[in-house]
Amino acid sequence: MIILGPWHIILFFFVSLSLSLTTSVASSTKLDLQMFENIPRAPEDSVFRIGRMFTECEDPLKVSCGIGAYRDNDGKPLVMDAVKEAKKRLHENPGWIHEYLPLGGHPGFLSGAQKLALGDALYAEKSSEGKVGSLQTLSGTGALYVAGKMYAKFSPVKKVLVPNPTWGNHNAIFSGCGLEVSKYRYIDESCMSTPKLDLKGFLEDLEGAEEGTLVMLQACAHNPTGVDPTEDEWRKVVEICVRKNLVVLLDNAYQGFATGDVDVDGFAIREFVKAGAEIFIACSFAKNMGLYGERIGALHVVTKDKEGCLDAVSQMKIVSRTTYSNPPQFGALIVDAVLNDEKLYGIWKDQLKMMSERIKSMRGALRGYLEAETGTDWSHITKQIGMFSYTGLTKDQCVHCREKGSLFMLETGRVSMAGLNEGNVERVAKVMADSIKGV
Repeated sequence: MIILGPWHIILFFFVSLSLSLTTSVASSTKLDLQMFENIPRAPEDSVFRIGRMFTECEDPLKVSCGIGAYRDNDGKPLVMDAVKEAKKRLHENPGWIHEYLPLGGHPGFLSGAQKLALGDALYAEKSSEGKVGSLQTLSGTGALYVAGKMYAKFSPVKKVLVPNPTWGNHNAIFSGCGLEVSKYRYIDESCMSTPKLDLKGFLEDLEGAEEGTLVMLQACAHNPTGVDPTEDEWRKVVEICVRKNLVVLLDNAYQGFATGDVDVDGFAIREFVKAGAEIFIACSFAKNMGLYGERIGALHVVTKDKEGCLDAVSQMKIVSRTTYSNPPQFGALIVDAVLNDEKLYGIWKDQLKMMSERIKSMRGALRGYLEAETGTDWSHITKQIGMFSYTGLTKDQCVHCREKGSLFMLETGRVSMAGLNEGNVERVAKVMADSIKGV
């Protein structure tokens, strides 16, 4: 019989504790390793997948009509003249420093962005009343996200309606905010080969929406279709949304880029404001200033009273603070300079008009070549507006364009008109026509 003394018991206790801790650490380490091994691979983003495939293609005649980024008539990216001058002024300013911006963003940028969205008269009215407030965001995508999080947190209804079809990221953004995403009819499905607005279905779905539902509307240059309501049709949309007490979020990603006129493109926003609606406006300066990589945008709210505006902006800042903290400075300084300097603003608007006109001319050229190649009507190409066109091509036909003609477009049939120029538009039409005949 072995008799254990007190020191044996103490030694046994510490050995047992050491083994237990060692096992616990080993188990923890193993779990950490297994965590990443068990994560499933996410599907590649459809737009950037097409961009990657274009980059990897070795055909010297390849054409990129996938990603929505403006190109000049030589197929090159364009840095706008006003942006160049604004950057030059920044670099020549010895007082420019890289400090944090306020949580809400750069004040000059925010006021300029408000004025652009609302127009001079409504901006003067709403800003003097304290009924418009803003947050600088990570482009339009960030603005949509903050709006979605705000609505999800404070609305008793957790539903959002988006157009069918819409930009692919809309669904992901709003579902990521915890919202139930449904679709309202937008394109007439009885004539998908020649897309047009299904106004009847659009209005019926708005009428059938539950009070308090968030309705996401694209303010102009609808992505992916290029099909916009007329001014009279917009007035009908506004009337229903106000009467049904729907919460409106306007995605304003292309103001000035659609028609070349910032006021014409701002029509829908201003009709909602004139009607007394409380709205979110998500704005981006990626397309209309070519600041794709600067991620510069704004989320505006227009409210019925000053206190409501202050409350909303305070909560918007909480969302941004807990997501990315402070907005980036550089893009805000550029936009501030362009929008708030009379000379730069005029240069910007003139060049924006030129860019819009170039895309319109490519629409006309593509339509003409397609009609010559196919012997059928392609007038929907010139009736659509903005950067994108919904061609009506099927998925198989789009794949055929890519594999047989090195024409890279989304498999939904969406073409970025900015990728066309005088040197490639005829060939693009022939590739599209060949896919229609061959598939």
